[in-house]
Amino acid sequence: MDNILGLFEKLESQSLAVQPSRCVVVRNRNATCRRCAEACPTGAISVEGNDLAVAPERCVGCGTCATVCPTAALEARKPDDKDLLRAAAATLQANDGVAVIAEEAMLAAAADKYDPAKVAAVKSLGRVDESLIAVLVAGGASSIVLVAAPRAAEEGDGSGDGGTGAGTPGGDGVAATAGEGSGGISDAFEAEDASPADEAAEVAAAAFATARLVRDTAAVLLETWGSDVSVKLATKLPRSVRAAEPAAFDAGRRGFFSAVRDEARAAAAITAEHVVREKLGADEPEEPKFAKVTEDGTLPHFLPERRGRLLLALSNLGEPEDIMIDTRLFGHVIIDPEKCTSCQMCATFCPTEAIRKFGDAATAAETGKPFGIDHYTGRCVQCHCCEDICPTGALTLSTDVFATDVTKRGRSERIPMKPRKRKVNDPKSIVNAMSDLLGVPNVYER
Repeated sequence: MDNILGLFEKLESQSLAVQPSRCVVVRNRNATCRRCAEACPTGAISVEGNDLAVAPERCVGCGTCATVCPTAALEARKPDDKDLLRAAAATLQANDGVAVIAEEAMLAAAADKYDPAKVAAVKSLGRVDESLIAVLVAGGASSIVLVAAPRAAEEGDGSGDGGTGAGTPGGDGVAATAGEGSGGISDAFEAEDASPADEAAEVAAAAFATARLVRDTAAVLLETWGSDVSVKLATKLPRSVRAAEPAAFDAGRRGFFSAVRDEARAAAAITAEHVVREKLGADEPEEPKFAKVTEDGTLPHFLPERRGRLLLALSNLGEPEDIMIDTRLFGHVIIDPEKCTSCQMCATFCPTEAIRKFGDAATAAETGKPFGIDHYTGRCVQCHCCEDICPTGALTLSTDVFATDVTKRGRSERIPMKPRKRKVNDPKSIVNAMSDLLGVPNVYER
């Protein structure tokens, strides 16, 4: 456990914020979640045997790991979620209801041929998640365009003047001049699922695959909630973001100095904090590495901010169709009563309180009052921790959920449990457990 905590602390950087206590592997060492490692294109996070390994020097800040992390144990920075939302919302206002988010490599290739006020920049599209899309749609977006980095252009592929494309009057894409210093953006974007850029192929491919997954998931949600807003994954900037006239300044140079200024501010803030602590001896209390069990016998719960924004945005879109949907975001708990031992460990370890205890298991046998778990579909993030912790394999997590359960304020389902064979907190609980394990009615202690 200490090793896992140490590994995650190494990942903390200007590009990535880490909250180890939210990681299901930290909360339950038997958890099988390895999504960050599976998604990381550079090997900054990897799996060696059954252990996580971290090489922070390989991190390129693409943010893909943060997008796939179900519990937001990893959170992207520069921009963080709130800054990216503000930037994307600004493009919506400046671009007549069309929100445009593009990779930095694409914007570098387009040089000063686009209007920066109409495009939000990200390191990679793997940084974009469904909550961002849902909030933009709830805020009035008529369309959302996610623009990946350009493919390597063949000689002479550009238009030469940054226009709509040679021989294509009124075309859709903003093109950069092919040749020296250009990224070679091709003339029009028609192929929605074109290949990502050859440069940094693994990073681009991983980001593109994640962006496609997010787009497809968002499309299911929007359709189910009755929205006709389209989410496009393209390899060309839309014509609507073209710069009205040549910029009066060097955008690349201005961007460089802005970045240097931001880095200097960040460094100064960090230095100031160290000086204050050193001079005044006032250290801020550190959050405990290990989460303490609460009064009801469960680990602390939380709801990732992304999930909260997503649920609020969907609620603002209205009522969904009363149908089942299958996405990467939500889960439905199914318990086999014949296998369930009523231990309620699923509720104990559930990070988001998608599974919550009700009733008193300790006194249920004597009082006859019901007890068990309440399930909240909208809070389930598909971390599968409940499946991993169930000692008898009685619990399975289905990805098929009723859309109407997602934004339901109350529980989606109440699952009663049968009284336990043995009393909870019995002094002879270990002896009784051995008796059950061995199938011997009488086990004696000395």
